[in-house]
Amino acid sequence: MLSRHLAAVLAIAAAIPAYAQSILPPVESGHQAPADAAATTTSDVALTPMSLDDALGIAAENNPLLRGARADANATQGTFMQAGARPNPEISFLQEGFGGPERTTTALLNQTVELGGKRRARLDVASYGREVALASLDGRGAALRSDVVAAFYGLLAAQRQLQVAQESADIAVRSAELAGKRSRAGKVSPVEATKARVAATGVQIELANARTRVSTAVEKLASVTGSPLVRGRSATGDIETVPAVAPLSQLLERLSDAPLSRVARAEMLRSNAAISVERAKRVPDITVSAGMKRVITGGIRDNQAVVGISIPLPLFDTNKGALLEAVHKAEKAGADFDSEKARLQLELTQAYASYESSTQAAQQLKADVLPAAREALDAMSRGYELGKFSFLDVLDAQRTFFQGQSQYVQALTDAHLAYADIGRLVGMPLRSDAHQTTNLP
Repeated sequence: MLSRHLAAVLAIAAAIPAYAQSILPPVESGHQAPADAAATTTSDVALTPMSLDDALGIAAENNPLLRGARADANATQGTFMQAGARPNPEISFLQEGFGGPERTTTALLNQTVELGGKRRARLDVASYGREVALASLDGRGAALRSDVVAAFYGLLAAQRQLQVAQESADIAVRSAELAGKRSRAGKVSPVEATKARVAATGVQIELANARTRVSTAVEKLASVTGSPLVRGRSATGDIETVPAVAPLSQLLERLSDAPLSRVARAEMLRSNAAISVERAKRVPDITVSAGMKRVITGGIRDNQAVVGISIPLPLFDTNKGALLEAVHKAEKAGADFDSEKARLQLELTQAYASYESSTQAAQQLKADVLPAAREALDAMSRGYELGKFSFLDVLDAQRTFFQGQSQYVQALTDAHLAYADIGRLVGMPLRSDAHQTTNLP
């Protein structure tokens, strides 16, 4: 069994040395960074830095969904204006007889007078509709902020993971060179040198994947902001500083004023106001007429004043069906409001729990796991140079350390994502908490 494994490893070693040498640049004494790392560093430095506030400003000006919500809110001004408009007067003209000695000409001005509070009910519906649009605009802004924060810290995390991958690649290159020297000196088996080259190749592949993830994160931020201005820029910020949030009890109290709650409440009130509109329609309007009638009989002209009033008789259409429909829609809106409150409470509780667990995990990783893993890696590396440990022990220590670093960055990312989700649900940018931060020890 051992001989078969050894044969397989030697076959790999024979197949990949040229490839490994092509992607692993030589390392000079003093542990200098490889050429690829230097190129990456130079490229990163050339990028224009972009803070979170910069990204939020770009999104506020360019995001199409926010512009659409703003236009929809502005449109409700016209809706409210039109709801308050009164019926236009009408002019009617009636001619009886043409060209004969007897003819009658009647001119009337007709004005419909709305009864039953129709205009007031329409204004109420339009007013609540405007509240829906304004709350939706606030909700769109809060959701946009959450998306930008999530995308920004996603890019910041991808950049941090790229640094971790670059550090891992540097260590892997040095380890591969050291194993090669020890193998040529006859101190270790050539199999260990092969394993070191294989490990270095795998790390280089992970480094390429990390660069791809950075590019993907940049594209996601460009999509969220709605602007290509973020391309060619690097995110700058302290991912290890997680913004603090208020206690869960205080956040739950804020939900009543959150945009999503306000939207549901305004929809419920608008549905109730619609009942008043349909009920008012059951009261018939009257039309008042006033005018002048000119009568010509045998060449004698006589002008007469004409007044009148017309009232429709609600015999067949009493608007009963529309009223019944409005009542049931109001019931549905009330149920939707209760459901929305329960949903928001659940999502906020879950987001808060995710925030706390991610923050605690990041603190534990930074305080306990990473220092111990770094110490173990340094000890294994020194011991391998002295011949006390095998290269498998060094590989295991390297893997443990860089997995811990990746978990640390992921925990920080999850904490920032949960913070952004809390801001979306509460409907505020949490500016009051901006000066308070959770600094990981």
